[in-house]
This record gives sequence, structure tokens and C-alpha cells, in this order.
Amino acid sequence: MKGFNLIRNITSVVIFAISFVTLPSFASTFPVTITDIAGRTVTIEKEPQNIALSTGRVFSLLEIIYQQDAAKHLVAWRDDMRASAPSMYASYIKKYPSLKDITTIGKIKSGEFDAEKFINMQNKPDLFVVDLSNIKLAQDKGLLKKLDKAGIKVVAIDFREHPVENTVKSVTSLATALGKKEQGQRFAEYYQAHLKRLTDAVNTLPAEQTNKNVFIERAAGYNESCCRTFSDGNMGAYIPLLKANNVADKPLKGALTGQMSPESVLVAQPDIYIMQTTGWLDKEGNPTSGIPLGYAPLDPEQIKKSTTKLMDRSWLKATNAYQSNNIYSIYMPFYNSPYNLVAIEYFAKWIHPALFKDLNPEQTFEEMNQRFAGRTLSGKFGQNNAQVMH
Repeated sequence: MKGFNLIRNITSVVIFAISFVTLPSFASTFPVTITDIAGRTVTIEKEPQNIALSTGRVFSLLEIIYQQDAAKHLVAWRDDMRASAPSMYASYIKKYPSLKDITTIGKIKSGEFDAEKFINMQNKPDLFVVDLSNIKLAQDKGLLKKLDKAGIKVVAIDFREHPVENTVKSVTSLATALGKKEQGQRFAEYYQAHLKRLTDAVNTLPAEQTNKNVFIERAAGYNESCCRTFSDGNMGAYIPLLKANNVADKPLKGALTGQMSPESVLVAQPDIYIMQTTGWLDKEGNPTSGIPLGYAPLDPEQIKKSTTKLMDRSWLKATNAYQSNNIYSIYMPFYNSPYNLVAIEYFAKWIHPALFKDLNPEQTFEEMNQRFAGRTLSGKFGQNNAQVMH
């Protein structure tokens, strides 16, 4: 878009300046009261030191808040990152070797969470960060009341159900609860400025450019079946934000996620097909057929091989998206991450390539990590599948 690059550069300079202005050094005062993403009012009597995570894949949230001290504050997490995001796990373990020895906890939803063991840990958590999908379940089971009685506060976050609506509040409410309000506010300013730039741009599009049909294949390559997908939840929320149509909206009838058949996808004829994927490991530690996007080091030949396998499905070849080389892959762990802005930028480039030709999502990811987490990273987090195959 004419002028888009100039706007991007000006915005980046402004945000850069904001980020490195010396902020007033206010001592955090406790108690503090926050309203978390589930609408719960939580009062924190004193600054928490020991944090537990209901899913390990949101460790980046602690890094945004604590930077280099993130691992020092983590005392328990669910060990899901190792198998579900192995390149992320390797990257974090390299920087924080102590994460290998963090106490692991069970999944609340499956009933594996042992409340008594959790409460009686040697390094007892002060605060338990729980994803929104588990909060109601924890409340219904009496878990929240039990933890509160034991002096463990619970704060709900959400990056996966309603990411566009809940990401900033998840970060800022937790940052405030941990006595790090300024860090949360810096992240919010950056995220909101970048998101506004995207929405301002798509709002200039003529009506005939806002009718592209998009399909998301959930967990492509995780198993042999197809096609799990999203309506207005998870990454499905990015599509209307970017002025496009999600072909799953009608078939899923309002559900956040659900199943479509290859035949129904073919009938819908998406213009843009996006595979949500990564290099998962099975229970034996063997790679699945997912495309191993993620943090460096990467294996380009394995990425090409896995991409080719997923593209070599006869029904997929009959879609408009395949015929026009508009099938893409996105690093799946962005679906439950404060860095989901990066995935939104990829979607913007793929849905409106002319409008966002100057947008560089991987640069955004690198910048966010440097600015908010104090870490340097590299890798491959999105791709055009046709380009990788040839």
C-alpha cells in the first residue's frame, strides 16, 4: 500500500523511542487487585516470587515480564513444550538450562493435576497462571477454592480462545499482579500499535478485495486425518480482522473449533489455505509428519519432505488455493502465545500480499524478543508451501 512502509518506519521509530526511555522507578506496592481475563477479581497481598504455569508453552509470557530472571521465578509447569514445540523447548533450554529440572504438573482438563502435591511442593507457588479453557473446570472442581485457601493465587490468561480480544489484557493483568506493570504496558503499546497499523491498512481496501475465502487446517500432519479447523476462535479470529471470509464459519455453526471433511473443504474452494503445523514428537520421541518449522537450527530437507507429503493429497490439489500457489504454513505454537501478533502479520501478507508487501513478520518476532525478552533468536515460522517444494 502506498505510504505503508513510511508508516511502518515512523511507527517503529516511535515505539523504539518509547521502549528505551528510562521509565520512572516506582516501587510496586502491594496488595494489588486485578481483574483477570475470566472476569475474576484477584487480590495479591504481596509480590509473588514463585510462579507455576498450567501450560509450559506460555513460558515466553514470564520472559516478557521478567526477562533474564524468568526461569528463576518458575517453580512448576506442565511438560507440554518438549513434545508439542520441540524447537522452542531446545531454544529455551539452551538459554535456561535449569528448566530441565522444573517440577512438572498434570493437565487440569484430563484430571491429572494433583492438587495436594502441588500445594505441598518444597518451593510452593505463590501464583498459578491458568489458561482460560481450564478456569471454569478448576472452579467447578473446587480447585480454585482449595488453592486460594492454601495461599496460592490463580490468574487466568488467554491467547488461544479469543486471542485478538484477550492477548493484551492477559499480559498486562499478569504483569500488574507480579509487580511489573511497566513491562506489561510496554508490550501493550507495541502490540496495539502494530495491530492498528494492520487494521488501518485493511480498512482502506475496496469491497471487492474483502471477499477472499480462507481455510485453516488445524495441526496439519499431526495425524493422517483432515480437516480440523477453527471458526472465530484461535487463529480463526485473525481472518475477519483482516477483512476476509473464514469458510469454516457456517459449517461449524458458531463453535470455536470443529471438523470439516476434505470434500466440504473442496466444495468451499478456499482462495487461501493455511496449514497450522510444527514438528511434533510422538510418545516415543519420533518426529510426526508435521512440518518442522520453528526455532533454528532447522533441517531444510526435512521441511521440504514434510511439506511435499502434506501437499501431495489429491483433494487438496483440486482447490483454488493449490492451483494459485496460495497454500501456506504457520508455526502452530503461535496459537497459544503472546507473540501471536507475528502469526497475524503472516496471515495479513498471505491474504493481502500487495497491501502488505513490505511487512516482515519474522523481523517483528525477532524485534519483540529482543525488546521485551532480552533474547536473540532465529528460525523459520511461516512459508509458502509451493516455494519450498520447488
